[in-house]
Amino acid sequence: MNQTLIKWKLKEVMARYDIKAGDLANELNLSANSVSNLRKAKTMPRLDGHSLNNLCNALNRLAHDLDRQITPFDLIDYTPDSDTSAPSKNPNSSKSSALSQGRKSSAIDAENQACLTAA
Repeated sequence: MNQTLIKWKLKEVMARYDIKAGDLANELNLSANSVSNLRKAKTMPRLDGHSLNNLCNALNRLAHDLDRQITPFDLIDYTPDSDTSAPSKNPNSSKSSALSQGRKSSAIDAENQACLTAA
């Protein structure tokens, strides 16, 4: 069964704290398209520590009615794999599936990484 283990919740965080995409784009010095891609991502994009820190700082500056600091933990939701106890019979099948999944998201990840690194 294919399930998302790490869900990206930027869209939910922005809605909860009434953060507008255009404001976040300006704060991070990114294009509106880059922020839109970040918001639409279902799984966590590949971000380095510096980029994730910049994103959290920007969200904290723009948040309305902030009751506590927004952290990277607020941006992700982890669901453990239900099949972690049973080893895979064919180790290459999960590896090839992970590789194909990585190729699908690599274009968005590369764009997000380049844009957030510049911020």
